[in-house]
Amino acid sequence: MKNLVRTFKLWVRLNILKTVFLSIRKKAGCIRIYPDVHIHVASTSSISGTGVLRLGPKWSGLRYLASEIHLAKHAKLIVNGRFALYTGFHLSVSEGATLVLGEGYVNNKSTIDCFSSITIGNGVVISKGVTIRDSDNHAIDGVKEISAPIVIGDHVWIGINATILKGVSIGNGAVVAAGAVVTKDVPANALVGGVPAKVIREGVSWE
Repeated sequence: MKNLVRTFKLWVRLNILKTVFLSIRKKAGCIRIYPDVHIHVASTSSISGTGVLRLGPKWSGLRYLASEIHLAKHAKLIVNGRFALYTGFHLSVSEGATLVLGEGYVNNKSTIDCFSSITIGNGVVISKGVTIRDSDNHAIDGVKEISAPIVIGDHVWIGINATILKGVSIGNGAVVAAGAVVTKDVPANALVGGVPAKVIREGVSWE
């Protein structure tokens, strides 16, 4: 038991040191790092904004999972509100890309891969296992545009295991159903679902 307590204390100290190190290195006091978060941040990347980003918190009664954040050369991470990426997350911002976070959270085991530009608004709830990816990474049928910005508006709810793909804009107040694959714009206050996602109902509201 004593060894377990000692290990936990070392774990806590390590993550405090990670937070302090990243804050000093990037001159960003907006990052809070929890246990088992692996960090790779290029010296030319930047973290800015007036908000607070929590990396890797967990829900009460659950355990911490391996998480990772990767900011490549000249990548930009802008935090404008209080935002959390829960444990088990994968976050990658590629060279020269920009990720903007507003206020809300992303639940466990979710993935955000930003190759160009991803913007997430305020009051956003993103469920477990969601993938947000603004690039195909390969040309398909000769179409050379492999990356395109994603914009997620305010007060959007994205259901469990949904996928948001390149070039998509999701309007304010919209709901994306569980398991949906979003390949086209979603109107404000609309419920979409299916593969590919289609409008199921308009004029919806959620709390």
